[in-house]
Amino acid sequence: MGQGGRWSHRSGVSSMMISSAAYSVMGLLVKILAVKSFPSSQIVAARCGIVALLSGLELRRMKYPLLGSAAARQLVISRAIVGFVALSTYFYSIQVLPLRDATILNFTMPVFTAILATFLLHESWGIYDITGTLFSFLGVLLVIQPQNLVTDACLGVAMAMVGASTGALSYIIIRMVGKHGEPPAVCVFAFAAFSAPMALFAMLFQGWKRPGVIETLELCGVGLSAYAAQIFLTRGLQLEKAAKATSMQYVKVVCSYVLGVVFLGERPSLQGAIGAVLITCSAAFVSGKESTKTHPK
Repeated sequence: MGQGGRWSHRSGVSSMMISSAAYSVMGLLVKILAVKSFPSSQIVAARCGIVALLSGLELRRMKYPLLGSAAARQLVISRAIVGFVALSTYFYSIQVLPLRDATILNFTMPVFTAILATFLLHESWGIYDITGTLFSFLGVLLVIQPQNLVTDACLGVAMAMVGASTGALSYIIIRMVGKHGEPPAVCVFAFAAFSAPMALFAMLFQGWKRPGVIETLELCGVGLSAYAAQIFLTRGLQLEKAAKATSMQYVKVVCSYVLGVVFLGERPSLQGAIGAVLITCSAAFVSGKESTKTHPK
């Protein structure tokens, strides 16, 4: 591989790690707002409104179509719809589960991505990948501890898994869009522009809470961190294969754990910690197999 290829690989991995760190900050702010009883739809609306504004301005500056080129437009719109489902279910899971658990359950996304990439992107799926999948779901069982769940937590776990699977599909679509040479801001804008009015509609059912100065800053923080996360995520998926890129989100587990401990006073159980390690290792295992195939010695 040439020098440019090596740097593209490093840039893709770095972009995904930065994206994961930004998502962790966003998750912390969402959790803080949830504790203050802000409806998830209101948080989604604020997040997507800010992201749509920033990405739209970027595309205007570039003089690029807001929904991308005609060849990629259907994929861009599909990403927006699937992404909204993934975002809404993930935010709901953050509200009803501890931040670390919601994040770790969402971290099954790399395995879902690898499975979908096999069928949609024709990436190989062998015994190593299957083994990683099995250990990942064993980790999920340890994290959620089904015998201790109440009704709300069960729904939160279900929404977290829906968010992980639809998020994986969204990542696959982003990868497809990237093959058309679209700039990262295209997918980011379409997703946010579609999700913002949908979230406003959902507020008719969930209600609205008037934010104070601190809460307004927190909502803006959700939007700004989400924008950074989305830009780096899209860039990373364009530069690196889907299974490899999404597995770099292990950084999110570490960041979310630290943020949860420092700001929320959360403490994981031993069983949950073992589950987190299993999920992280299984995703790294899948990533390592993919890396070996992509960058042979």
